[in-house]
Amino acid sequence: RHFGSSRRGTEPSPQLHGPGRPMSKNAVEALLGIRFSSAQVWDAHPAVGFSSLCFGVPACAFAAVAYCIEEAVRRPWSHSTAFHFAFYVFLCGAYSVAIFTSALADYVYVRRGHRSRYGKVDVVWAAFVFVLSNISFVLRASVLETAILSSAAMAAFLFSGSSTAASQWVVRHSLWHVIAGLLGAYGALRLPPQGAAIAPRVFGVFG
Repeated sequence: RHFGSSRRGTEPSPQLHGPGRPMSKNAVEALLGIRFSSAQVWDAHPAVGFSSLCFGVPACAFAAVAYCIEEAVRRPWSHSTAFHFAFYVFLCGAYSVAIFTSALADYVYVRRGHRSRYGKVDVVWAAFVFVLSNISFVLRASVLETAILSSAAMAAFLFSGSSTAASQWVVRHSLWHVIAGLLGAYGALRLPPQGAAIAPRVFGVFG
């Protein structure tokens, strides 16, 4: 079935991806057993491509915390600090990669009724970063707070997927990039490792 498609009689017909084959589902659609209606209407728009830069915000936040730990916390570090430091450095790189996978999938190679190879890579990479971000956060914060942030991110993604018009998708998918970037940055700056030691400088470095 189509997720968020219009009422009966105006539902967009399935597009073909290649000769005689329906467009394949992405990993999220397959997991939830749905099909996003946005695939029938998405198309290249500069706003969506530009909004991919939002993933640079959490990349900078993770980098700022890692930098402050390196500068402010005297070695040798505890195993916990070393673990979180490595996690932060990796997530900084992961969000940086997401800028490019998102821009390639949602702007450079996006075509109406077609899911490019870059689109498939982007969904898998975004899911990977999402899971790792949640693991990192739940190790520092409560399960309830983690669940709230995760639900907000998933709701924004599903809201984009339910788009039934190109203009609608541009706004909703750009909004998804903004929300994902803000939530990622919040996750980096909320209860960071060695928070007491780095608090006087971390927001100055990030800002």
